[in-house]
Amino acid sequence: MKRVMLLGDSIRMSYQAPVARRLADEAEVWGPEENCQYSLYTLSALPRWLGQFQEPAVVHWNNGIHDVGHNPHRAPVQMPLEVYRANVGHILDVLLPTRARVVWATMTPVHPQRPFRPDQWSWRNGEIDAYNAAALEVVTARGIPVNDLHGLVQADPDGLLSEDQLHLSEAGVEACADAVAAAVRRELTETGS
Repeated sequence: MKRVMLLGDSIRMSYQAPVARRLADEAEVWGPEENCQYSLYTLSALPRWLGQFQEPAVVHWNNGIHDVGHNPHRAPVQMPLEVYRANVGHILDVLLPTRARVVWATMTPVHPQRPFRPDQWSWRNGEIDAYNAAALEVVTARGIPVNDLHGLVQADPDGLLSEDQLHLSEAGVEACADAVAAAVRRELTETGS
């Protein structure tokens, strides 16, 4: 059976089990038990994760919501845009030599009515868009296919985002799981499975 690695933050963690169910007859699906957090954290932990789940045929990956968020207990800018862009490239430098087929997933938006509050983790969709655009420049320049989870969720934020207006609702989990499973299945077909 082909091996599929899912990398990403709490959004990935929410859709991982449904993706595994959708691909149960086609692939072994694995993701770190921990949240992949920031791009820099993903970069530093990636050799360990590749050691835990060796020779994946496909890696479906996203980073960004931790990089772009504003946290009042940390520096005002979590990960500057140019550092984030460079980290995405460095992660590809680690992933591509494994010969896995890599799929990049865009960062999902927050609800447009979610207030920006200086006393708690907060996000601005304009900044999410800018970080998505930076990552897309890097991955498309290297021929990486894109799974546009941002566009999917942005089309129906009321239905696909939960009450916290950040994480996925049950419907959002199922919709993203469908999109991820479809993207992975396309790449598995390319590997000759």
